[in-house]
Amino acid sequence: MKEFNFNTIQDFDSHIQKSIPNYDVLNNMILSMSEYFITKSANIYDLGCSTGRLLKELRCDNPKIGYDNSKLLPSDEDNIKFKSIDLNEAFEVSNACLVYSIFTMQFLQRDKRKQFVNTAYKGLNEGSAFILCEKIYQDKGILQEVMSFSHYDYKLSHFSADEIIHKERDLRFIMKPNTLTENYQLLESAGFSDITSFWQSYNFIGLIAIK
Repeated sequence: MKEFNFNTIQDFDSHIQKSIPNYDVLNNMILSMSEYFITKSANIYDLGCSTGRLLKELRCDNPKIGYDNSKLLPSDEDNIKFKSIDLNEAFEVSNACLVYSIFTMQFLQRDKRKQFVNTAYKGLNEGSAFILCEKIYQDKGILQEVMSFSHYDYKLSHFSADEIIHKERDLRFIMKPNTLTENYQLLESAGFSDITSFWQSYNFIGLIAIK
């Protein structure tokens, strides 16, 4: 079986929906919550935008910027600019009313995550929002086992057992999730004080933090 690689997935958005339970619900919640923070002339960033689906679905005329180093990165469209950037390195966020990081930070080097969150915080305008979605590790072993194996049961309706185990094997080298506590600590140390979770499906969680 070929090594798993996000760049070789033929229909990336469909693959993600099959991999993360209730991903469509999460996407709709993000779009709905975003309406509270869109302000005229401010920028909207998607850090790790992959195919750019979220920015394309967001109904507003604001300048939108998508960062990713994936081969799936699309061409620019109207008010959407896509830039090939390694998010482990320095990048720019400025005059932002919204910054998204949707299942991105878990793939960054651990020693770069503080810089990543700090950049999002500094680039946001006062009262604006950072929406962070991540896969997490549970603090307790029994909870990690319950969540992980229940998730495997779900994935068996879309993938073979061989596909699941091979993907898990390949992801272990590139995906290093934090615990929920570690994610809160990163947000708080950057300066965010108003933080809450708004969605969870097994070990996948959505957080919103307001500057």
